[in-house]
Amino acid sequence: MKQYFLLLFLVLPFLAHAQNTKGPYIGVTTQFQNTWVINDEQYEDVNYKHRFTTKWAPYGFVAGYKFNENHNVQAEFYRSHQGERFDLIDNSGNKAGEKEIDLVYYNVPLLFKYTSTGTVRFNFQVGPQLGILQKGTERNTFTRTASYQIKDRSFSVPQGNYLLASTEEGDRSGNSRVGEFNKYDLGILLGLGAEYSITSNVILTANLRYSYNFVNIRKEEHIEDLTRDSDYYVLRQNMVAGVQIGLNYLFNTGDGSSSARHQ
Repeated sequence: MKQYFLLLFLVLPFLAHAQNTKGPYIGVTTQFQNTWVINDEQYEDVNYKHRFTTKWAPYGFVAGYKFNENHNVQAEFYRSHQGERFDLIDNSGNKAGEKEIDLVYYNVPLLFKYTSTGTVRFNFQVGPQLGILQKGTERNTFTRTASYQIKDRSFSVPQGNYLLASTEEGDRSGNSRVGEFNKYDLGILLGLGAEYSITSNVILTANLRYSYNFVNIRKEEHIEDLTRDSDYYVLRQNMVAGVQIGLNYLFNTGDGSSSARHQ
């Protein structure tokens, strides 16, 4: 009996390695994420505070290819809710209202993926990501008149609900003060995670994801509307950090026994 246990102990590592052979794979994902809009040109003396904002990328699709046990390329297509909520703060440091930037993108990353071996294994992903804007709004809601001073300029914003930008043609029609968003975004995506082979073909994935984009969210290069907003903006960019869960199916074209012999 001891000999059988010893044989099983020796064979299990090779069986684990044999599960990760080459071939194409497809999958589905979902992602829960913390989203930010970063103002690159104005770090100090701003009249807003970031609020912790969580959104959801409800569904996504994956297509990739394993060249061997370690090296993969992977493309994704997923719908991502992004943006951020802010507290608008007046000169006295009190909350005067809220800003909400609500954005929905179709994101398309193209990733190089390095994977370790075994039934349970780790992976690292990196690559560019293209974002295609589906819809978006930027809105300020002041619950009272708020007073401000930026450098040598003093001004106040009356109580009200102000639509600052929208992707809807109807919102901008006849109103030149409603701005536009850039339709495309471009950035880099990093990922670190783990995989588990439920079977030799079905793989469960869990990843930590971080993306930073380099394109201004608004089409206008410089935004200053101090009758409806408490600050001016030059460059604002998307940043997202999240947890992605997925399920992949590997169309196994490799020979597991051959893979095992080469370990």
